[in-house]
Amino acid sequence: MATSISSSPGPLAPLLPPRSLLSFPPPPPPATTTSTAIHGTAPRLRLLPNAADPRAAHAVATKSGTAAQLDARLANAVMCGYIRAGRLTDALEVFDRMTARDAASYSALISGHARLGSPVSAAEALFRSMRLAGLAPTKYTFVGLLTACIRRGNPRLGTQVHALAAKGRYIGGSLLVANALLGMYVKCGRLEDALRMFHGMEERDVSSWNTVLSGLVELGRYEEAFELFGDMRTSDVAVDRFSLSALLAAATEGFCLPHGAAVHALSLKSGLEVDLSVGNALIGFYAEHGDSVEDMVGVFQRMPVKDVISWTGLLNGYMEFGLVDNALGVFYRMPERNFVTYNAVLTGFCRNKESARVTFARKAGLQGLGLFRQMLENGLEMSDVTVTGVLNACAIAADRKISEQVHTFVIKCGCGSSPWIDAALIDMCIKCGRSGDARLLFEHWRHQESFHIAWSSLLLSSFRDGEYEKAFSTFLQMFRNSDIQFIDEFLLTNVLGVCGALGFMELGKQMHLLAAKSGLLRACGVGNAIVSMYGKCGQLENAVTFFQRMPHRDLVSWNALITAHLLHRQGDEIWDTWSEMERLVIKPDSVTFLLIISACSCTNSDSADACMELFHSMSSKYNTEPAMEHFAAVVNVLGRWGHFDEAEQFIASMPFKPSAIVWRSLLETCSKQSNMTLRRRAMNHLLALEPQDPSTYVLASNLYSESAKWHCSENTRLEMREKGIHKIPARSWTFDDNAIHSFFARDRSHPQSKDIYAGLDVLTLECMKAGYEPDTTFVLHDVEEYQKRYFLMYHSAKLAATYGLLMAGSGKIIRVVKNIRMCGDCHSFLEHASAATGKEISVRDSNGFHIFRAGICSCRE
Repeated sequence: MATSISSSPGPLAPLLPPRSLLSFPPPPPPATTTSTAIHGTAPRLRLLPNAADPRAAHAVATKSGTAAQLDARLANAVMCGYIRAGRLTDALEVFDRMTARDAASYSALISGHARLGSPVSAAEALFRSMRLAGLAPTKYTFVGLLTACIRRGNPRLGTQVHALAAKGRYIGGSLLVANALLGMYVKCGRLEDALRMFHGMEERDVSSWNTVLSGLVELGRYEEAFELFGDMRTSDVAVDRFSLSALLAAATEGFCLPHGAAVHALSLKSGLEVDLSVGNALIGFYAEHGDSVEDMVGVFQRMPVKDVISWTGLLNGYMEFGLVDNALGVFYRMPERNFVTYNAVLTGFCRNKESARVTFARKAGLQGLGLFRQMLENGLEMSDVTVTGVLNACAIAADRKISEQVHTFVIKCGCGSSPWIDAALIDMCIKCGRSGDARLLFEHWRHQESFHIAWSSLLLSSFRDGEYEKAFSTFLQMFRNSDIQFIDEFLLTNVLGVCGALGFMELGKQMHLLAAKSGLLRACGVGNAIVSMYGKCGQLENAVTFFQRMPHRDLVSWNALITAHLLHRQGDEIWDTWSEMERLVIKPDSVTFLLIISACSCTNSDSADACMELFHSMSSKYNTEPAMEHFAAVVNVLGRWGHFDEAEQFIASMPFKPSAIVWRSLLETCSKQSNMTLRRRAMNHLLALEPQDPSTYVLASNLYSESAKWHCSENTRLEMREKGIHKIPARSWTFDDNAIHSFFARDRSHPQSKDIYAGLDVLTLECMKAGYEPDTTFVLHDVEEYQKRYFLMYHSAKLAATYGLLMAGSGKIIRVVKNIRMCGDCHSFLEHASAATGKEISVRDSNGFHIFRAGICSCRE
């Protein structure tokens, strides 16, 4: 498969034989007897190496004598012309016809084999023939041999050449050979040997330093690279473009902004910022670590010459900053594009799919697929990155039919059986509703290196489909598999995410311990997942404590902490966290703003004004354009504090047409305030925008039921059945003995259902004695009152809480998770149940946590 291309040579370029070595070696001292023919061809010899057509040069040389009697120097020049043109067979033919060969002849052909990618054995055989002919190797011979070792990754032959060069005293006397040896050791993965040789060299030039610098950077030893650079500056060796490019790569990969800024300053001082390769490296650095997009754009604009790498770097930088429209503008303005450019756009779409603009995700996926089609039409080469990118784009688009077409294309073009492509295929199948196909692919899995990605996708799929027991069994099966002896950062982060989503605190704590034992706690991604897990499992104190102890925090860490507070409805604490972020000059993103705005609905006092002020500062102060989700959050805040007129005015002033999430947000707040007129208006908009969403029909049916319009309610439910639209059933679960116990309303499938129902009946009587009265207004069916009371009695949350109370030991907290919002009657029942039993009951529904203690709930509703 193709790899990324570059128009500028890397730091090891000075170590490879220059063109002049392949053209014509230095002539030997003149002989005592000189032929007039040789003198007569001398001017022509100087022209041969630059001849555009080696066959024309060969013809000129032939006119000066028969091909078999060509002078060695003239034949060498012809041979080098053929090598430079990539015509190795013709060069070999000239070599075979030479009656007198010298060391330069062998050296040129050895270098030709190395340059044109022949097996190392070809260069090795030529060297043996040279030694048998009694010719002493020159420094160019060694350079050619070492270049062959570099191209083919053969350190065995390289060490033999080193020994021979040392024996012939070529190393101390030729810096060219020493640098080639350094390059061989670095490129063949023998960096320690290269360092030993480097420190033993009496003489070094900038190429020597660059070679070792690049070796350290390639192996991720960035701090050592900068220490070596300090020694280089102390030795008064002038840096060049290769030095700066290697150091900028170290700063980019090593997440070191101060070092990168210092290298930029040095490039300005030395006048190398305008160099093409340095400019491209600076664009890449600021794209990853720049404080603002202007840093990267400034470098690009100051470059006098730009190539496709420069433009692609700018495009990738815009994608890194989340400015997708700017990136696409660069893409369409580019004077030239290659497959790397298309890959950058595809991966950029995938990178930005998780932004707050959820409505953008599908559009981005479809745009990515369109670019892929354009790539094929233009005949551009595909790489593994391209195929992986288009599979990810298809996964974002979440279109089952398109995913089947793309899957077929991948199989037909023979792109399968790659670890990363097969992992992307499984992920695409899952996200496009083809879980069965994904499991079939996984059953025939052959790639150990990407197993964790595929397995994690299946785990998340089971959870997303509501198959919680299957998700848990999939996890246990993975660890019982004797072939899998590791857990990495990616796997651990996903497992912690599932623990948090399920509210499975015991397993989450075990994963925390596993992270500590495996040394993964220092990984920022794992730390963020632990904070999120504790927050979602109701362990807010543990989440805050772990956050405070994290050695490294990024923006995701702060967002995870804010989310934990938001789940516990601690709006004022979130504003304190926001103040701390501003004090530490931590730049927020769109997700941060969405969380802070949402926090305004759960503060101790009306914070609608603060919410509006923050919303307007997003674009004016923080250069972040509000998305549809931000508008919906503001509507929710205004409705929560009873500002319905302002909420309607705010919706009317939106710069784009309100989507369903805006009207749904307004509808939910109206329901709490019993504003029936506004609810009907919001419902009409919602039905027009989401006619296929089951929750929309349920809301409409409930609205009719609350108004006692039973016939309209029944017609709505009948329409759902006719259209094949199914309501998501309410489900609650709790945990006992490292197992998940889940319940539906009036569910009797549990093995201990007889005891659960008997216990719930007793508990209901006790609660009624304490003042609990079933609220039948939450039963939105036209049935008799006694039937309504029966429907209320056995809601899933009550069944799960009862099971938890039956199994709980002394002092144990009952933990229940519900997939939708808990009804008001269950809320009232659990308040009384906590008082009657003296137990603390924690329920997490779709809105957050309800902690029931001694008859009082933490939600204050």
